[in-house]
Amino acid sequence: MAAGLRCGSTTIKYLLFFFNFIFCLCGLALLVLGVLGTLRSIDSDQIANLKNSFIVICVVGGAIFVISFCGCCGAVRESNCMLVTFAVLLLTIIICEVAIAIVLFVNIGGIPEAVQLVFKDAKENKNTASMETVNWIQTNFKCCGTKDASFWEGKIPDSCCDSGKCDTKTTYSDGCSKTFSDGLKMIGKALGAVAIAFAVIEVIGVWFALALAGEIKKLSR
Repeated sequence: MAAGLRCGSTTIKYLLFFFNFIFCLCGLALLVLGVLGTLRSIDSDQIANLKNSFIVICVVGGAIFVISFCGCCGAVRESNCMLVTFAVLLLTIIICEVAIAIVLFVNIGGIPEAVQLVFKDAKENKNTASMETVNWIQTNFKCCGTKDASFWEGKIPDSCCDSGKCDTKTTYSDGCSKTFSDGLKMIGKALGAVAIAFAVIEVIGVWFALALAGEIKKLSR
């Protein structure tokens, strides 16, 4: 059937195969990384919190591999069914990405309030999980308290400064509500740019797959 394809369709076929082959390898690499990370984290309490992250990596890697594999096989075998399946799966991914982006955009305004609740829970209820989150935020975002160090009323955690022995003179001057929120917004913008680039590639992939599937269907009549 390959001989029957027009020049443009043949070009689309090989472009579709090439890009899906690259994504297939990336998905396989993520899957292997996730599996190895999950297996190694089972017996280690110190990195037990990473286990869920590795499981997510497994799922994402597996999904990328399966979808890309459909694209590769559909292009090489000139299978109308596999190409349409690939296009539908990829379109589903695009819809999910848009839905996630909308949810994040709607909820990002509530980050400062969420940070304040976590800090309040750590301070007033002595919640260990909340305190671990607070320490992580203060250490990584170089901030202290919700607005400043006065939030801790003299009982300043070691994560509030670089020295490890914190007092009012050595603590970070910025509060975490704004700093953490601004940091996430900056990360969100970077991820948004990457997501848009991927979405464009995915839309082109859907168009290529459907165009090639349509051409193959015409030739099979």
